Amino acid sequence: MAVFAIPNPKKTLNVDIALDRVKESVKNITLLSPKYKFHSSNEIFNQYTYESYEFLSLGVYIDINLNSISENKTEITVEIRRKVGTFNESHEVTHANQHIVNIVNSIAQLTAMSTDEIIKLKSRQSQNVPALIKSRKEKNMAAILSLFLGGLGIHRFYLGQTLMGVFYLIFCWTLVPAFIAFIDFFAFIFMSQNKFDLKYNV
Repeated sequence: MAVFAIPNPKKTLNVDIALDRVKESVKNITLLSPKYKFHSSNEIFNQYTYESYEFLSLGVYIDINLNSISENKTEITVEIRRKVGTFNESHEVTHANQHIVNIVNSIAQLTAMSTDEIIKLKSRQSQNVPALIKSRKEKNMAAILSLFLGGLGIHRFYLGQTLMGVFYLIFCWTLVPAFIAFIDFFAFIFMSQNKFDLKYNV
């Protein structure tokens, strides 16, 4: 453990809901929060792990442990740990705490849903999978193109913004488009998937 390491952010709460219901909600977190990908589980000990990738790091693991206190009461423990190393900056802990809030909110929303609503959510997600994969690739590709060929406006042509791409190309000798493209790169990286899809009609 590093000398200045900060303990993994963790939150434990008790809910007046049966274990099986909470467990079902935990298994479906990706339905509401696609940024969290299922990683592994231990059904015997009611332990579930999700992962989330982050900019400029390998991301984090989200460990969720469930414990039945009584027939209608469950203890939920959510712990965030880095994939590599430990937390050693306060802003990292703040970001990790936001993961905890997101996970707890997702579990709460899913628990409040009926079985039919969850089935509809799964059905809608399965229908949108090809589109989601396609748009995610386009977002990443736009970021890469803006970083390496942005000075020529290639990322704008790629996104179907031909007129803007032509302007980038015409003024590429001034290096101003290259500077703007560098800003575009970070805009794409930090932009949410939904916002990207809406803005560029992907």
